[in-house]
Amino acid sequence: MSDSQRLSTGSDARRLRAERILDAATELLQMHGYRRVSVDDVARRAGVGKGTIYLHWKTREALFWAVLQRESMRLFDRLIAVLSQEPDSALPHRLMRAIFLGVVDRPLVQALLLSDAEVLGNLAKDETVAGAQRELAGNPNYLELLRGQGLLHPDLDTEAAGHVLGSIMGGFLTSEVRGEHAGLSLEERADLLSGVLQRALEAEGPKPPGAVAALNAQVVAMFTAITDTQRAQLQRAYQ
Repeated sequence: MSDSQRLSTGSDARRLRAERILDAATELLQMHGYRRVSVDDVARRAGVGKGTIYLHWKTREALFWAVLQRESMRLFDRLIAVLSQEPDSALPHRLMRAIFLGVVDRPLVQALLLSDAEVLGNLAKDETVAGAQRELAGNPNYLELLRGQGLLHPDLDTEAAGHVLGSIMGGFLTSEVRGEHAGLSLEERADLLSGVLQRALEAEGPKPPGAVAALNAQVVAMFTAITDTQRAQLQRAYQ
């Protein structure tokens, strides 16, 4: 059978072909960036015809968005596993430390968080991508959950806390991209980030009874909802 032919809807062969295409696109994006990778490049690396890619994704942007979704989903899966084992990991200084370490291992997610135009390109303008993003909207705000449990620093509202969080995380991730490590190991950099966020965002003193456990359950539910949506979106391309 020619690879350009339609495989049976929902078949393992069709799913594996889609995964192979995403693997190829991931490798090329990491090596060359969004603007320098074409659908032809991905097709050659995946060993399929260009038309085969369009059987799974209607546009180039939708293909590359799927790559970013899959990378993000894998990070969230890892975070959910950590949260399930360690309830205190829902607190900002521990959760953001885990995210930082996970993102460093996933350069495409790092570029997404930093709004790197080399990765994002015209993704936001593509209607297929915009539709997928709309499906991801509507999840609870992490900082609202934190405040609701009495765990957010009392001097901050969620808007101010969001600015602080984004600025600190963005600064640390930008330093990773630039290789500005000041002689510190990755673990030391993660610990430094953790300490800064704990002092900046978290309420001091004893935690309200049951607050951390409740926050953990809420964050797990939020991340699970996000990954379920991402997984459903990816599965549609595998059909």
